[in-house]
Amino acid sequence: MSERKTVETEELRKVIRSLADGGKEVTYQLIYECMGLENEAEKDVVRARVNAMVKHGEIIRTVRGAFTYNFKRAFRKSAGYDAIWRFVRAAKPDWSIEDCSLMTRISYSHALRYIAWLEEEGYVVKVGRNSKNATTYANTSKARQSPETPYPAIRETDSFAKERVAAASITRLMLCANPYSPKTARLISEACHTLLARFEKNDADSRMKNENEENCDVE
Repeated sequence: MSERKTVETEELRKVIRSLADGGKEVTYQLIYECMGLENEAEKDVVRARVNAMVKHGEIIRTVRGAFTYNFKRAFRKSAGYDAIWRFVRAAKPDWSIEDCSLMTRISYSHALRYIAWLEEEGYVVKVGRNSKNATTYANTSKARQSPETPYPAIRETDSFAKERVAAASITRLMLCANPYSPKTARLISEACHTLLARFEKNDADSRMKNENEENCDVE
């Protein structure tokens, strides 16, 4: 029996983003192969996490068992967001950002940014001003119908995520898959192209830089 692997959401997100680059369709089977998952319990976790991403709009389902990634909406979980979201859904209308900050013990600036994003997304609306002349808010029907915390978009921070997935795929395919299989050959070839596209150019640029420096030394 193979050892069970912990499937972390962030790791899964990076794999999906890399596989879906360029608008490609991603399947569960492709994720399992890329992450080296064989245990059914691990696969269940992947499916559950993908379903959660679908609900948040991060993943767009195309057909059964396949989907694309919505690169305009990438999410990072935060206890601060969760606390503010609970306040937003429970508070009576006419609350201010200061009220939210005090009740959740989240910094004012963090609450300000998140509430501004919630307003853009239609989860809250401005309803007036309080005695301190601060803007007051109320949640909308969209917020009341959304028990799960919505998360603001973030930028991808791992600039080598695609290459890491490609390297891991080559290693796993060479060790575990049938190297004579046309499908295995195709997947390895695609992963190699990904690595070459990134590092071959860097190597060429490096050689050119070194040659220029040597020419300058000669002169």
